[in-house]
Amino acid sequence: MNNPARDPARGPGPPRTPRGPGFRASDAYTSSATGRLMRDLRRMPLFRQLVPMEAFLAWPAPLRRPGPRDRPAVLLRFPLFGGRRAPGGTGLLLHPPFATLTVDRRTRRITEYTDLRYTRPRPWPMPGTPGPVGTFPRPDAPWTTVGDYLADVERLLLGYDALLHALDEGRALPEPDAATFAGLLGRLVEPGLAPYLRALAPAFFSRFLGPEPDPAQRPGQDP
Repeated sequence: MNNPARDPARGPGPPRTPRGPGFRASDAYTSSATGRLMRDLRRMPLFRQLVPMEAFLAWPAPLRRPGPRDRPAVLLRFPLFGGRRAPGGTGLLLHPPFATLTVDRRTRRITEYTDLRYTRPRPWPMPGTPGPVGTFPRPDAPWTTVGDYLADVERLLLGYDALLHALDEGRALPEPDAATFAGLLGRLVEPGLAPYLRALAPAFFSRFLGPEPDPAQRPGQDP
């Protein structure tokens, strides 16, 4: 992605590429409550203690749990995955998620950290994929500039805001907002990570990414 635009995460000047997939590419500014939560989460001492510096937050799945006064609490569960510079310094090599982090979005309290190496019911990562599962930016990326990519990131973050607001009220995200959210999520989920995200939150990602292309090749899946 060759971009003459300014990347707010890097300051003025033409960036060569975002710092990584998703919100970490633009965590200096966002108008989204979900984006601010992700930014603040990365700054927490507990996060820095648990999570390697080279790790990234994947797109989260909402969870509904019993809350006070019979109102369900809506949490966010973030898969954490690794990324390291590709040979030659062009882009990142992406590795499968190694943990999940669950956060109460209202209190910003980390409620659960799960190491996937010890909790998966089937081999994790998927058999035959001990190394990278993709690259960022991917060769077939639909964006021509970093600015275009960051605009889609911000639109998806605002879509999460709308989705979480609907869940707070006990209703589904209405159309056409749900279709817009699904389209953005499908564009922004890295293809090599998609089987893992589906395994970690099958109902959510099947709802918004559509049916799994090859269910026989999925890693251990949560109910």
